[in-house]
Parts: sequence; structure tokens; C-alpha cells
Amino acid sequence: MSINDLIEKGNQCLEERENIPGAPLWHMGKVAVFESKESFDLLQNTIDYLTCKGKLGKKFSDDEKEFMKELFEAMWWGGNYRGYVEAAKLANHYVNGEGKSLRINPKVYNKSIIVSDTMAALKGYIKEKSTNNKPIVSIKTSNQVFLRSDYALSLKQGKRSAIRQGYLINDGALLAEQSNLGLKNADHRFYLSVNTTKGSNFFMSKWSVNSVYDFEPFEKNDITDLDLTKEFVLKLPDGLSNYLTIIGIAKAFKYSASWNETWTR
Repeated sequence: MSINDLIEKGNQCLEERENIPGAPLWHMGKVAVFESKESFDLLQNTIDYLTCKGKLGKKFSDDEKEFMKELFEAMWWGGNYRGYVEAAKLANHYVNGEGKSLRINPKVYNKSIIVSDTMAALKGYIKEKSTNNKPIVSIKTSNQVFLRSDYALSLKQGKRSAIRQGYLINDGALLAEQSNLGLKNADHRFYLSVNTTKGSNFFMSKWSVNSVYDFEPFEKNDITDLDLTKEFVLKLPDGLSNYLTIIGIAKAFKYSASWNETWTR
């Protein structure tokens, strides 16, 4: 890329554009079905242009605000079409939920490999503490005693495949297995909590995940990939998604899921 190209790219949002596309869902559909490079370039160039404006703290026009809102609404349609129901629900709630808390289907978590393996590890840890007559009522995967235990060791990074299995991060958060797109797109990094009561020869546990749907600012340089096809992948900066809360298009919100389990000692 020449110096002139770099200068032109750096100045891409200094002059207002008038050709902000309407109905991004329609263009995304053209890419997904017909592999339209024209529609893909139009979407990506608009995202890049608005990213530039966001980094400069510039106001968005009504058409630009509508484009970004409809882009997240398009994720609802696309997510549902692909079976990523909870991820779709979260994306739509970001621009239409007014910041209200949301409960999602727990299956997106309890069908996950890293969640199932962590549940097994926590149950082993709880049983050991129970045998030693130490009460275990509530525990979270960020608990330092649990993280130092043998039960957590095999779950940690370096011991598992990030793609097929996911792993336990050093701070106790679970990283979703990257092949599980339903969970990865809904909540790629989260903490698992459990509240347990003990019966005569069984335990009753309530498992839960409590997260916040938000995005990192531009400084973090994080990117969310929107896979329209294997070849055409939109790059949506998290900083731009975060900027939507600043200009009043979206609101971060809390969301949760919980499920019950009775298991033997």
C-alpha cells in the first residue's frame, strides 16, 4: 500500500458519505446466497467508514444509526437461520432491549463440553469437601482454592484443545470451545457458579451463569467475525459496537441462565 493510499484510508471519514446502504440484511443475504462481492464490499466499507467516525468521536447521521441498528437486527435473522438462537436473541436485545436484563435458554451452556467437564470437576471438589465435613454451599469457578485444586488442573489452558474442548482461564473464567459456534457467539468467556445443598445420600445443585453483554472500546482492537460464507467474513470492530452505547443506539445489559441437577454422593 502506497503512502497516498494510507493517507486516503486515514482520511476516509473526514468527508460525510451519502451512500449509506439501507437494509443490511438484504445485502447480507445476497452475500450468503449469491456470494455477491459487491454487497460484501458495500457492507464492509460502510463498517470501516463508521469505525473511522467512531474513533474520531464524530456524530452519526440518522441513516448511519439506522444502518448499525439494522446490522444487529440482521444478526438476529442470521443467527436464528443458523440455529444460534441465544446469540441471535442477545444481538437483537442489544439494540432493542433498552438495557433490561435477559434470561436465556440454559441449554446453550449445559450442552457445552467445557461446561460439562467443569461441572464434573466441581462435583468432585464438592464431594471431597463434604467428606471432610467442610460445608460447601456456593462456589464460583473463580474461587482460588478450587483453581489450585487437582480438580481444576486438567481443565486449564495447555491441557486441552481450545477448538474442541475449551478450557479454564487462570482467573476462573471458562473459554467456550471454539467449534461450538452457538455458545461462542452467545458467550465466549464466562464464569460458572453453583449453589449446593446436601441430602442423606445425594446433592441438589443449582448451576448458573451471569454475564454482561457489552463490547470492548476501540483501544482493545478486538474484532468480531460475521461469517456470511467461508470466503466472505465481515470484520466488525468491538469498538464500533461499543460506540453504539455512546451515541444512544444500544445499551449493555445483564443476562443469565440457570439449571438444576440432583446427583448422588
